[in-house]
Amino acid sequence: MVHPVGILVSVALPVLLLVLGFALISSVAWKSKLRLPPGPPRWPIFGNLLLLGPLPHKDMAQLSSAHGPLVYLRLGAIDAVTTDDPEVIREILLRQDDVFASRPRTLAAVHLAYGCRDVALAPFGPHWKRMRRTCVEHLLTTKQIESFSGHRKIEASHLARDVWRKARDGEPVNLRRFLGNFSMNNVTRMLLGKQYFGPELAGPAEAAEFMHITHQLFWLLGLIYLGDYMPLWRWLDPLGWEKKMREVEKRMDRFHQKIIEEHREAMARRKESGDGENKEAMDFVDVLLSLPGADGKERMDDTEIKALMQVCRRHHSCSREDDFCSMMSIDSA
Repeated sequence: MVHPVGILVSVALPVLLLVLGFALISSVAWKSKLRLPPGPPRWPIFGNLLLLGPLPHKDMAQLSSAHGPLVYLRLGAIDAVTTDDPEVIREILLRQDDVFASRPRTLAAVHLAYGCRDVALAPFGPHWKRMRRTCVEHLLTTKQIESFSGHRKIEASHLARDVWRKARDGEPVNLRRFLGNFSMNNVTRMLLGKQYFGPELAGPAEAAEFMHITHQLFWLLGLIYLGDYMPLWRWLDPLGWEKKMREVEKRMDRFHQKIIEEHREAMARRKESGDGENKEAMDFVDVLLSLPGADGKERMDDTEIKALMQVCRRHHSCSREDDFCSMMSIDSA
């Protein structure tokens, strides 16, 4: 008796080889009609992906030295060019900025930036312009940033006190941890009105969930995922990375929705008590909940608010030098 799996393999394998062969021939024929920059030889299916290692910017610099100022690369199913020539870079960034303005629509951006709807990863167009205008006119104004100066001074005081206590007791001081907590608390106070480290802790479970999601976001958004370049790899997902993206996406969305509902309830309580809108005490989520939406909607929809919350969360990736500058500006204020 012939096993059904054997029949399936014997039928599927020739079909798969035929499809791959046809795709390869079609690709070669199509490329031959285009005037492409010079580049290294390409492998079938993988293209030039195998030439890029853990430090792709260095690999691309070597390719530019070998093949000229403008190099064509075939990354799986994606066409790309790399350059180290200042004149070409000027052409891309200045004269043709609108052509190259949009970032690639990667799987991580789709899953972890609400379908590329935040201001950092949205494609150039009306939606991106509206999100940018929201940030510039409502979130990042001088008045809005200055309204949190009291919180920044409190966080700087906590930082100095904690470092002094460690030094007084003769214990080693882990500046990376202290500065990380200082930076994160400043971000979460402005964004959510909460502190996740220190004496005013919002809650250990919520703080742990926030940090877990944040770490997972940085890891997944920094991945070079082969599924972005090879559709077959995405279909197989052998390492389970897209599955992990979906899991983090769900946890992140639940966390953001909970924060939004808490702010809505707090705003309703203030309205009932007659406090109304105290603009001096409004964090970013409060501001976003008070803004009108697109196409004449009375309020922004939750997905847009969560997308902007997400991009503000990624602000925590700022360098430690920025943390020192923040403290210096607080002390001098």
